[in-house]
Amino acid sequence: MRLFRSLAALTLLGWAGTAFAQTKVVGYIPSYKGLRAVADRTDLAKLTHINLAFANPAPGGSFLNGGNPACMEAATGADISYVAQKAHAAGVKVLVSLAGGVIPSCSGNWQTLLQPSSRATVVNSLVQFVNSYGLDGVDVDIEGALLTSIDNAGNYTPFIQALRAALPGKLVTAATATYEGGMVPVSSLPHFDFVTLMAYDAVGPGWGTVGTEHSPYSMAQSHIATWQARGLPRSKLVLGLPFYGYGFNGYAASYAFSDIVNQFGAAAAQGDLIGQLCANCAYITYNGIPTIKAKTRLALQQGAGVMIWELSQDPVGANSLLSAVRAEIGNPQPTGVATVYQNCNYGGYAVGLNEGRYTLSQLQSLGVRNDDLSSARVSGGYQLTLYENDNFAGRSVTKTGSAGCLVDDAFNDLATSAVVARTGSAWSLQIEAESFSNQSGVQTEACSEGGRNVGWIDAGDWMAYGNVSFPTSGSYRVEYRVASASGARLALDLNAGSIQLGQVAIPATGGWQNWTTVSHTVTINAGTYSVGVYAPAAGWNLNWIKFTKL
Repeated sequence: MRLFRSLAALTLLGWAGTAFAQTKVVGYIPSYKGLRAVADRTDLAKLTHINLAFANPAPGGSFLNGGNPACMEAATGADISYVAQKAHAAGVKVLVSLAGGVIPSCSGNWQTLLQPSSRATVVNSLVQFVNSYGLDGVDVDIEGALLTSIDNAGNYTPFIQALRAALPGKLVTAATATYEGGMVPVSSLPHFDFVTLMAYDAVGPGWGTVGTEHSPYSMAQSHIATWQARGLPRSKLVLGLPFYGYGFNGYAASYAFSDIVNQFGAAAAQGDLIGQLCANCAYITYNGIPTIKAKTRLALQQGAGVMIWELSQDPVGANSLLSAVRAEIGNPQPTGVATVYQNCNYGGYAVGLNEGRYTLSQLQSLGVRNDDLSSARVSGGYQLTLYENDNFAGRSVTKTGSAGCLVDDAFNDLATSAVVARTGSAWSLQIEAESFSNQSGVQTEACSEGGRNVGWIDAGDWMAYGNVSFPTSGSYRVEYRVASASGARLALDLNAGSIQLGQVAIPATGGWQNWTTVSHTVTINAGTYSVGVYAPAAGWNLNWIKFTKL
């Protein structure tokens, strides 16, 4: 993210990230640049994390207003879900970033809302926000004077602790500056999965010493050394990279790197300066490809990866800075507890799969073609089951360990859907849809799969299932066996809607008894609840719900 300073103080436009085993490449998308448009033009496979910036709470502390964010410029709930689904299909984590360098007028008062009396309201609403859109965590970007006032009141680290406790299995990250009054407190560091350093904006429109660079290599070295001295471990240190520059004395105040290349030509991509560097000279200061590569190498040596502010500023093609970063790091290896391969002996394309159920469309979104798999590797403690037909039907083969050639199983080039599961006994609970303890508007009918299902569901109808106990806090996969003539949506909640767990799209299955399984992952704290299924849209049937602890 970009770091803004005023003559009186510094404020920074934060960044976020996520804890991942591989080198982190964290890219920001500001909501005011158009979430969908930026995601569509970016090669998401080159990233490990995307941060959606910035969400702020309404005056009462809620981050949601119906199905949309309460205060997030130009962003709708549909936009957030679109980016999350597209990123997840590419194996990329998605976080929402909070606050930002300039707090908008729609926001509530952060100082007041993070006081003990209202802090839980903010935290609970953030949990609902994450679950509603299927996000992977929260990045905290409270900056400058606002950060200082909240910390001086003793409310910053307790907020981070509460957020960490409320999001088991999710990511909590922070962005920080490296000047007195702009650094997150040392007491908060243990509670973050990682922290990004905004090592840029040494000079800009209205601050700093004109005649200097805004983000030299030496600045990155200095900021890394400061945070190492403050106790930030290498595994949590992520270096920020600017995809923009500033102009002085006759040039425009700011430039996206793509604008610099477009205006000054491809040769500009190989430098850091347009013009001459002096106090009265006309110049533009930025980071070109060689410096971005050098900083990436530094981040690999001293930290856990890089962060980018921001993705809309990257040119497409040969002068892409994101491509330069990825080239320096190397192509990511498939990640997941199982890896499937196109050819025997682990050849051809490779796709990593984590624990879960994968229909044909879900496999295709990850790059797996129908009837095209010939070998697989499976981590210890897991098993991979491949099915001949879509939706986990037809003949199947189950593998643990390595399977060098599926010809040996008479299953070569036959896989259409797949399930990756633990070989141990994970907690799970299946609830028959017709076993509701209360309902509004629905009826039951005979089901083609046996027993009965719930049908005649109109918008606003609901079913409640009382006294459902979840043994431990953390992530749960929720599966729904559904049928719909034309497609719809369902929503899941706890305790009569007081805890929203998100919505799931129901595809058109071609008939009221043509069943398919859809799923999402939610975060639930241990306890006993009334589970609610709500119909934001009409026209679907439900056979069962299944919860599995991940």
